[in-house]
Amino acid sequence: MKTPLSDQTTREIEAIAEEKGCRLLAVETAGAGRFTVLRLVLERAGGEPVTVEDCELVSRDASAVLDASDEIAHRYTLEVSSAGLDRRLYSLEDAARFVGRRVRVKTESPVTPETLPASNAPGNRKAPAISPARNFGGVLSQVDGDRLTVVDEAERKIYNVRFGDIRLARLDFEWPRREGQGR
Repeated sequence: MKTPLSDQTTREIEAIAEEKGCRLLAVETAGAGRFTVLRLVLERAGGEPVTVEDCELVSRDASAVLDASDEIAHRYTLEVSSAGLDRRLYSLEDAARFVGRRVRVKTESPVTPETLPASNAPGNRKAPAISPARNFGGVLSQVDGDRLTVVDEAERKIYNVRFGDIRLARLDFEWPRREGQGR
């Protein structure tokens, strides 16, 4: 992902995050001109969500680096945040850490899925018609090279998509079930 900062400044911010026990996942911008927001997205080094205190510590030191670099010529708002529960998958390495989890994927162009093999269970549903999709979800079953394999058990489809063809991939957060709740 292209960042609005030089490699040197990004490396300095990565070092600050690491020093605070965090990992810099992304540098993003939103808005324009005086309404620009520069967002630093973090997670704890072990993959856990960051705390408000983590964000404050990184923000304070990163702000000083950004002021010194003077790479953004106009006013902006610095926002330091957690990747969140439905976090984006920022890289292939990032995606590989979440194999086995449910994901939602949006691609640049339609992806034609394969059909899951039919089981021999009685009452087995007929396989659905295969049509290409730009938006799909399921379990991230594999990351092989630059390809992600997403298995949609409910629709009996397997999507193989190059990471470079993905516009957005996010974890599909599943709330824990409460005792006594069925489904």
